[in-house]
Amino acid sequence: MRKIHALYDVTPGSIWADQSAMGRTVLVTAIDGQHAICTILTNSHDVQRVVDDPSRGNPRDMRGTTCRIRLDRMRPTCDGYAFVTATGAHLAALLTPTP
Repeated sequence: MRKIHALYDVTPGSIWADQSAMGRTVLVTAIDGQHAICTILTNSHDVQRVVDDPSRGNPRDMRGTTCRIRLDRMRPTCDGYAFVTATGAHLAALLTPTP
């Protein structure tokens, strides 16, 4: 089996799109060993539909929350992350804080 390597370096300030949760993007804020510490910039399309229409379920806006993602998932596969841009750190100030 061939190993798929990342095309772009994972660096703080870069933005990545989640391939398994369409619409979800994350901002890498730090690198901790084999993990990227990320802040969620946009909800997935499914989560955003529920946030916009609470009658569809229990809304939980994920924007502004922090998550850890293994660095080996930062590659454009069906369950990985696709590189968007290397200069997105300025977007962190636009996040809506979660209660």
